[in-house]
Amino acid sequence: MMNHYNYYLFDYDGTICNTFPTIHSAMSQTFKKNGLNTIDEITMLAAVSKGGALHDTIRHLHPEASKLNFDDVEAIAKIYREQYKECDEKLTALFEGAAAVFEKLKAQDKTIIVLSNKGIAAVERSLKALNLFDQTDLIIAEGAFPDLALKLKPDPMVYETIITQKFNIKNKEEVLMTGDTHADILFANNCGIASCWAAYGYGQKDACEVLHPTYTIQEISEII
Repeated sequence: MMNHYNYYLFDYDGTICNTFPTIHSAMSQTFKKNGLNTIDEITMLAAVSKGGALHDTIRHLHPEASKLNFDDVEAIAKIYREQYKECDEKLTALFEGAAAVFEKLKAQDKTIIVLSNKGIAAVERSLKALNLFDQTDLIIAEGAFPDLALKLKPDPMVYETIITQKFNIKNKEEVLMTGDTHADILFANNCGIASCWAAYGYGQKDACEVLHPTYTIQEISEII
């Protein structure tokens, strides 16, 4: 049990929600529309396990990544976002116990922050559909604060410039970051806060364990 913390930071993909079927379907359809081969599950999972932003994932998967400029990648990303939106509600599901964790944390007056390298529109839409939006105190995702040019995980910028300021956090021992990839654990380490590796998600075991997470869980309900 980890209920002695007051601020709970959660990654989204692979931690709260099982989005892999959605990501795989959307990316495969995107590549197909661009005249490329669809992506097998193993290759897709390897890309997702890095916990990177969409542009990074596209470059990782694209067979001619070295020839793509920013506008090329953004054009592909636009198609992906459209495809993702189409299949999100049908394919994305909460991990068992996630809703109960959020409910119990809020009943204990804890602060819940969802922190994702995914686009803000997709995260907000999904949390609303899954009835977790109203229980979330803050969502930080790609594009959430365009005027600030925020760096994403594992850079500690969002923690230092937004989270600590908004919630007036003085003691780092009150904060726990839970996520499934090395980007999440490294983010926690960079922030100087406790980390919880969600081993049931998409992260690579060796890459996460070498960062020495404070806790390791096999299902999200173990947090409470």
